[in-house]
Amino acid sequence: MFVLALLEDTVAVKPHELGKELGSVLRRRINQRLSNKVVPELGLCICVYDLLEVGVTYILPGEGSGHTKVKFRLVVFRPFVDEVIQARVVSSNSHGLTLSVEFFEDIIIPAERLPEPHVFEQSEQVWYWEYPAEDGQPPARLYMDPGKTVRFRVVENIFRDVKPNLTPEEAQKEKSYEIIGTMAETGLGCVAWWSQTVEDGGEEGEDMEEE
Repeated sequence: MFVLALLEDTVAVKPHELGKELGSVLRRRINQRLSNKVVPELGLCICVYDLLEVGVTYILPGEGSGHTKVKFRLVVFRPFVDEVIQARVVSSNSHGLTLSVEFFEDIIIPAERLPEPHVFEQSEQVWYWEYPAEDGQPPARLYMDPGKTVRFRVVENIFRDVKPNLTPEEAQKEKSYEIIGTMAETGLGCVAWWSQTVEDGGEEGEDMEEE
């Protein structure tokens, strides 16, 4: 889910910071610039992992700031394709589910990648899996409500060039980084579906409702 990216950059050090411990200043400056930012084809930057090389600090003519060339490693959130991740359902609509891993909420499970057969309950705006019952009983409804914990498999990481200064409405539609996943496989979907109860009888779990 997390990778270490090797990057190189020239970091500006403000005049009032020149007398401080350089490594701490460089870490803080890099984190201010990159943390919680999406770098195209790289992922969501989390924080500096370590500094590998720190060059000489130069002060350019007419400037008071120092400029230091740094080679460093950065912790980046970019799940591998086929990686199985646990997340929480944030919302649902007729197009599918939106999931969150707390610090990242642009995870999409398209409707066609939900467990089959699946049904969208329009009145409640929620999806459920029609789980076939035994002995001729009606199928059980396994709901995928917002707030429930699910497992999904990563299908694709999508990066897009997004224009700056978007309105809030445009920002909701134009995502610079989006993860597409699937829950249409055994063991995926709501965690409670696959966990066995410790009570006698081995019931399916609290998420199951019969029609």
